[in-house]
Amino acid sequence: MKYLRLSLDSGQTTIHPVYDVLTRGDCVEQARGLHGNVSGDIATLLFHIRGDMGRFTAILDDIEKVLEYDITRLSNDEFYCYIYNETTAVDGALFAAFTRESVVQISPVEYHDDGRATFAVVGPPAELQDAMADAPSGIDLRVERIGDGALQRTVTAGLSERQRAAAEIAVELGYYDVPRRASHEDVADALDCAPSTAAEHLRKAESKVFTASFR
Repeated sequence: MKYLRLSLDSGQTTIHPVYDVLTRGDCVEQARGLHGNVSGDIATLLFHIRGDMGRFTAILDDIEKVLEYDITRLSNDEFYCYIYNETTAVDGALFAAFTRESVVQISPVEYHDDGRATFAVVGPPAELQDAMADAPSGIDLRVERIGDGALQRTVTAGLSERQRAAAEIAVELGYYDVPRRASHEDVADALDCAPSTAAEHLRKAESKVFTASFR
């Protein structure tokens, strides 16, 4: 059995209107796919989302393929979303590629604001290779991590490249030391970005790590 951590880049390909909202919608700060079930051309999905719930649901109301949805509010900017929707040819093919015998997808699926999604799968090497080969054209699938079994998954697996870089630099500079030896400005200088950008990367990285650790 092998473990793969995969990065899916949709590029110019439209996977599904809901996917575009999760990865590119300015009403979504963070989105994680927790569970899902696919039967025929219907997908039933459960998400954990941070963002503007009102704007998010207004967009769902205008998506014809969303047949039904339900929201459970956790806080002003955090909620669960159950979505019952029709699949498209592209996301239907993706679901089919990875819902095969001997292959298990490990939750959560992390959606990133650059159009990517990252997720992990476990199974025999040949089956995993076949699953990747069956991904629809136009979808870029890349292996971020490979190992033996599911234990290779870590709480940092869902971080974007910039979030991971910011966190690694912050640790190296002593940002998390007690007493603290570095500031947002020091991290920003090392990343060659604005202090507010560095602070945002760190805040999102911290949120993902703590959420993965304690949920």
